[in-house]
Amino acid sequence: MVITKVLQIKESRKLRRSLNYILRDDANLKRVTKNDCHSDFPYVLKDGQVYQRLVSGHDVVDASDAESVFDDFFLVKDSAAAFNHGRSNKEMSDLSNPNQVMAHHIIQSFAPEDKLSPEEVNRLGYQTALELTGGDYQFIVATHMDKGHLHNHIIFNTTNQVTLKKFRWQKQTARSLFQISNRQAELAGAMVLEPKLKTSYTVYSAWRQKNSFRFEIKQRLDFLLKHSLDLEDFFQKTQVLNLQVNTSGKYVTYRLSDQPQKRVVRDRSLSKKGRYSLEGITKRLATNAVVFDKDSIKAEYDKIMEKDAEDFEMKLTIEPWQVETITPRSLHVPIRFGLDRKGTVAIPARLLDQNADGSFTAYLKRKDFFYFLNPDHSEQNRFITGTTLIKQLSSQNGETILYKNRYLSKLDRLVDELNFLSVNHVTNSEQFKDLEKNFLEQLDKTDQELERLSDKIAELNKLYGALVQYQSTLVPSETTLALLEKARLDKNINPDLLKKELKEYQIEREALATHRDKIVADYDFSQKLKEERQERHHKHL
Repeated sequence: MVITKVLQIKESRKLRRSLNYILRDDANLKRVTKNDCHSDFPYVLKDGQVYQRLVSGHDVVDASDAESVFDDFFLVKDSAAAFNHGRSNKEMSDLSNPNQVMAHHIIQSFAPEDKLSPEEVNRLGYQTALELTGGDYQFIVATHMDKGHLHNHIIFNTTNQVTLKKFRWQKQTARSLFQISNRQAELAGAMVLEPKLKTSYTVYSAWRQKNSFRFEIKQRLDFLLKHSLDLEDFFQKTQVLNLQVNTSGKYVTYRLSDQPQKRVVRDRSLSKKGRYSLEGITKRLATNAVVFDKDSIKAEYDKIMEKDAEDFEMKLTIEPWQVETITPRSLHVPIRFGLDRKGTVAIPARLLDQNADGSFTAYLKRKDFFYFLNPDHSEQNRFITGTTLIKQLSSQNGETILYKNRYLSKLDRLVDELNFLSVNHVTNSEQFKDLEKNFLEQLDKTDQELERLSDKIAELNKLYGALVQYQSTLVPSETTLALLEKARLDKNINPDLLKKELKEYQIEREALATHRDKIVADYDFSQKLKEERQERHHKHL
């Protein structure tokens, strides 16, 4: 696995000291044997033995000599200072302002389990530095073998050799470094460190982990609120689901005991309406009439979570020619935004099925996040959503995106819960009435969604007709021109692209309408049976 750390060097003496440290003999000299001789690395004769120094450099005369690298770096900085003369620029100069960063020192560590050779690790460091800097900044990479695990020390000059401008280390730079390093390591077969709360390489991973704990706690609590009869039953089942609950303070606090959660979460941060306070929990449990017992609660919860994990919102076939690289962990696909923004995105294997013909089926959600990496321009690296990624892939191969409307899953979940209560003959309980109310409200929202999709389809139908007329007639109608102008649609695009989008909306609406009608038919049938049972019961009285 790969771990990266970044240090700033602001003084010339510290730069010289850092270069001497990473190039010291006891850390990066490897004894040469007949089987592992690599001509890419400089030779060193020491105590009658031949070694190779595991160091590589970019645009430096001699990467193996600290003093030479130091002079090389400062030639560029001297040029920048002379070229950008003037008082205002002196404040930005590395030579006259002690607060300016002269160089960045990156430490890139690998786990022994990766089974990479020192030469391979050095090459990974070189590729990482080259992609991060874009090739216009000098750097050296020294591989150390003295700590029980292989690690690279990368030092790069902050002055651009071409523009003489400064390299700006921003929030997104750390994120790019993390993603670039992982990508290079994965392609080489190394293990990739999954983002965890304790790592803060990117804003996104920190945000996701911070919120994932809350999300997981809410999922477990919501399930237990439906399947506990009273507080005693609730607290027993929280232990089964590895949820620690503390009621001794002003607020109820929660902690997941099976995940690396360090700080407890207050009930108020989960719900401003007090849903997860003692009072809110007690009020909710009072409506329950039948629940899963303690022995089966874990299995039933896991079953629902497994079903949720397999759920998707968008489905698309990825053709073999769209794939740049396949690794055991992911699929790397090239993506292009406009003329000059091109790079790759890694799609995790857990979101893919490999088909017999060599293609892949991707199952994505709209709010999934993927990292776009441009190896030539790292400043363009950024997160993109599942929606953006799948539309890019679809535009490449012309395949139709199959959308599974989110209301399908919501209706299915409520129907499953209603069926559970019906099977246990508690259709007259407060629990059933509340659930039935939620079901009918969700049904109303589904009808509104169907209306929205119908409006969108009607709009696209008009636009498609207007586009076809505009491109096939010499004098388009005023209505056609007004429609295209209002939609801000490129009048020269291929109408098939609009036709494809129209088809996707039609398929989504048809699937939702069919599913909705089936659920309503089943609900009406169960209501009829319920009324018949009630009539028979009254006749017997």
